[in-house]
Amino acid sequence: MAFCAMMSAFVLAVYWMKTGIGSLLMLAQAAAAMAALLRLREAVLEAGLVFKAWRYVKDSWRGVRREDIRQLRSYVLRSIVPALGAWPVVAGMACLPFLMHLPVVVPGGEEVFAMATLLFVMHFAAAEVSYRRLAGAVVDSLDSRHVCAVRV
Repeated sequence: MAFCAMMSAFVLAVYWMKTGIGSLLMLAQAAAAMAALLRLREAVLEAGLVFKAWRYVKDSWRGVRREDIRQLRSYVLRSIVPALGAWPVVAGMACLPFLMHLPVVVPGGEEVFAMATLLFVMHFAAAEVSYRRLAGAVVDSLDSRHVCAVRV
């Protein structure tokens, strides 16, 4: 959701730069503020997921040397970086509504705006891949004593 809100904010900002209609800037700032709030929510949930998975691995699989558990440990460790990297992205997204008018005022600001867009997209994609892998590894590590089968 934050990704869609951020992309709509960028599209509105580009239309504002081309047309100069002030209400488009206000809509872009509102969409960017909404995206920042959604990204904050996602960052909290992602950090909670990673640290709960880490606690699960430490408590449930201490001393176990199976291949799926090794893979789970490696996915948990790889997911820590995007979880911690989400917080600077949240800070950057929180500042964005206040800085949206700068690409028109500052020469060359469009390039900085485009690079920020690219960095946000790359962060969203990397986090998505990392958390999908982590969730898949947690599901794969569950054995019969942790799973309740239901017959219909």
